[in-house]
Amino acid sequence: MGNSMEFVSNHPVLSVALFIFIYLIISYEIKNLTKKYKSINCNDLVQKINEENIIILDTREKSDFKKGHISNATNYEISSDKKLEHTEVVVYDKDEMASASSAEKISKNNVTKVIYLEGGIQSWIENNLPLVEKT
Repeated sequence: MGNSMEFVSNHPVLSVALFIFIYLIISYEIKNLTKKYKSINCNDLVQKINEENIIILDTREKSDFKKGHISNATNYEISSDKKLEHTEVVVYDKDEMASASSAEKISKNNVTKVIYLEGGIQSWIENNLPLVEKT
């Protein structure tokens, strides 16, 4: 304890930076534990698609959806406040950030359990998984 106090008094800037860093880590972990949506990787999603009747929402632009999407996915306009009547949905967009953002928006407006695809459609493509084109 004596060394800690000596360090704090001799290095006030480093001490403040350390406390800020610790605070940020703790608040990030608390936010992760309390958020209403979770993530899923491509392999787990494939297994879920094969085992269950899962609802998949593609939140990309309609033109991107038509170029290729995950089988059984529905194009969902994220700006609509339409309530979902499903107990669980999987959401994806073009990448990780957009997918997580879509999941957060949907979970705020619905009581539905929301899961987003890690890496979005980009991850799906990188894993050489099939896409369906809508003509």
